[in-house]
Amino acid sequence: MDMRVLVSAVPADGHIVPLLDLARAVQLAGHEVRFATNLERRRLVAAAGLHPLEAGMSSVQMRAERRRRWPETGRQPASEWATRMWAQIMGPSTLRDLLAIMADWRPHVVVHDEGDYAGPVAAARAGIPWVTHAWGSPLRPVSELTELEELASSLWMSNGLDVPAFAGLYQHALVNPCPRFLQNDSPGAGIEWPIRPATFDDGGELLRADAYVGFGTVPAFANALAELTAAVRSCTERGMRVVVTAPSEDLRDELAAIDSRLVQARDFVRLSALLPSCKIAITHAGAGTVLASLSAGVPLVLLPRGAPSQLRMAQACETAGVGRSCVGEGEIDAAVSDVLSNAAIAAKAAAGARQIATMPTGAKVARKVEALVRPLC
Repeated sequence: MDMRVLVSAVPADGHIVPLLDLARAVQLAGHEVRFATNLERRRLVAAAGLHPLEAGMSSVQMRAERRRRWPETGRQPASEWATRMWAQIMGPSTLRDLLAIMADWRPHVVVHDEGDYAGPVAAARAGIPWVTHAWGSPLRPVSELTELEELASSLWMSNGLDVPAFAGLYQHALVNPCPRFLQNDSPGAGIEWPIRPATFDDGGELLRADAYVGFGTVPAFANALAELTAAVRSCTERGMRVVVTAPSEDLRDELAAIDSRLVQARDFVRLSALLPSCKIAITHAGAGTVLASLSAGVPLVLLPRGAPSQLRMAQACETAGVGRSCVGEGEIDAAVSDVLSNAAIAAKAAAGARQIATMPTGAKVARKVEALVRPLC
């Protein structure tokens, strides 16, 4: 059985990267795979050996449209408007392009990222199943899933479709990279397929350090001068070698100048190679960095930057005892001290790595996708 599998994600690294391992595994199993996202992320998709297709507006266009429609969001935390932005600004432009792809290519199944609310609508219009791929953060509570029904309702109703429960998220299956020690249940999901989180960082520089500091790739989160400075200083004052990442070149120069002997500042690094040498990771609680750190058994200091998924991840790590969550740069040094001196935190992070290593590979989950689609082919 040869499947045509359409993978769809909004144009952000934290949304695309979690899907790459499964997409490559499906392709290696002999099936056709196309990856739909805005072409500003074409290089990331192509570097994974996948075929990119254009779908949806760019992230720059989306942010500009958000500011135009809802200027008040410039003064609000992301938790107040992020889901609405993805559903009501990105969603319609993505749906238009996905429907055209459906008509032209006729896939058998859609695998969509948890923040792509157009994928389920396009699949429903085509009469094919869809699989939701989570980011790796603890899943949102049922109350937020119910709220999503209203936020995404126009996507469904404009296509003559009733709005399903939870706006279609998880309706046919959920692929979930979040390990059980971070979330025991799966709110709203019926069929769940765990998958081992994979870090796609083949192009990053190979470095070693005692500490990694980084707040992801989204400039609004990543160029956090006060927090990054406090984190780097907390480590260098303990004589630790630090690798810090930030998109802004000026900011990287400023961070490296804190201690040129101990600090290496980069825009991107190969986390899978760096983290095994680290004693601590200080991050914004984004799923990719957290799961890469925990896969290497590295304990965490977490400073969520306001996105709902970051807030859930920070709380889950605190509860699981694999790190410490803090608010603002003033709390960083005490959290670093606690994590470095607490053997229980290190032990729980190491145990988390062992649990992650037992999670199913992308190849195993690819076979579940085949089983879902087989009766339809």
